[in-house]
Amino acid sequence: MEDRARASRLGGSDKRQPRPGLHLLSYAEMEAMPEPEWLVEGLIQKRSTALMFGKSNSFKSFLAIDIGLSVDTGRDWHGNAVKAGGVLFVATEGANGVGRLRIPTWYQHHAVSEEDRRAFLYPQEICLDTPDDVTSLIAAMNICGNFALVVIDIFGGSMKGSEIEDKTARAWVHGIQRILRETGASVLVVAHTGWQDDSRARMHTHFWGSFDSRLRMEGDKDALTGTLTVERHKDADSSGSWGFRMAQAGESLVPEMDSTVKTGTAKKTLSAKYRAALNALDDALTGHGVRKFGADWPPCDVVLTEQWRKHFYLHAADDSPEAKRKAFQRARDALREHGHVQFYDDHAWRCFA
Repeated sequence: MEDRARASRLGGSDKRQPRPGLHLLSYAEMEAMPEPEWLVEGLIQKRSTALMFGKSNSFKSFLAIDIGLSVDTGRDWHGNAVKAGGVLFVATEGANGVGRLRIPTWYQHHAVSEEDRRAFLYPQEICLDTPDDVTSLIAAMNICGNFALVVIDIFGGSMKGSEIEDKTARAWVHGIQRILRETGASVLVVAHTGWQDDSRARMHTHFWGSFDSRLRMEGDKDALTGTLTVERHKDADSSGSWGFRMAQAGESLVPEMDSTVKTGTAKKTLSAKYRAALNALDDALTGHGVRKFGADWPPCDVVLTEQWRKHFYLHAADDSPEAKRKAFQRARDALREHGHVQFYDDHAWRCFA
């Protein structure tokens, strides 16, 4: 009180006064919040983050260019409505081929006039876990115009730290959220699947859980076909699968919808026995899980398969040791085949979709 009175007498202000509080939404304001809008119908929402992941040579980059340039030109994406807007491609590898061949070839294939070719390219790595790089990118985007979509290809080249480190993940996600908040653009990130686990992208779990949409890309290099399947939308129905044939166009490839290409099917519900096996794995991870580091290990806890087996036996209803052994072997193999678990060096871990 004396300090404030003194500041008042001297004609100054009390710099220690608290900043205005955060605005908390009332119930009426919650109800009035707008529903999410689609940038690409069924695929990417406005002001959202999307992850496209798949193995090498599954045509991920070609599909990302196809999606991005559909937004750039306002063309329907294979029958799905699109909201037109500016597009920036951040090519952290192979930028020469992207800018000189792939993007021009797509425009030519779809007979887009020169004046309507408005996409931008940033042709090198960028550290989105570094605030200064994020600030520079946002400033460059604001100078060039209004952007609706930023395509980052490939994920591993978009950070200074390691893609399996928690510190890097939190800084990177914060940087991406700044891009959404300060530019209004959506972000589509292209990433490889893991070395030992091809059911998810190769990244720390904090990265994996941060995306609003996850899209799985699978391809057949020899047949020049691919499928894109929605694995999850946080705020929409998580369905949708498209089959493509890669058409040769000049020195590049362009995706064309092909109904004869078999697309993904709905995930099967686990049987009670397999669910019990997963519960046993969760118990084993809780009691004995450890974190391993190295190129062949996932960014999550793993547990010795023998520890999982012991917990499974506690869950198993079969009385004889031989019946329990066979039941565990069947459950282990089936869960791996369907992408629920993965193994390396006598250890097991969960794969979350």
